[in-house]
Amino acid sequence: MGLRQHFRFQYAEASDVRIFLRSFSELVGVEDKEDFFVFTPRNGEAFAFDCEILPTGLLSDRSGNYFKFLGMFIEALTGQFGPVQMEDA
Repeated sequence: MGLRQHFRFQYAEASDVRIFLRSFSELVGVEDKEDFFVFTPRNGEAFAFDCEILPTGLLSDRSGNYFKFLGMFIEALTGQFGPVQMEDA
């Protein structure tokens, strides 16, 4: 797709991460495949942002004009799970 990054953070249960990812359905389209989620805009500039749940956090791949969504995503992620380390994968 485009830029692939690993978001490393700690969580107690994968179900907590799923609930977090599903919460974005109010803002964008969410394709929910249990441990793999794809986010796309409902309107506006096109982007694709996917996340795979890993034991160490999330593996993300994204393309298009995802910058606004990424900002909201990171802010919500740190608010929910605390410190997040990002690295290219």
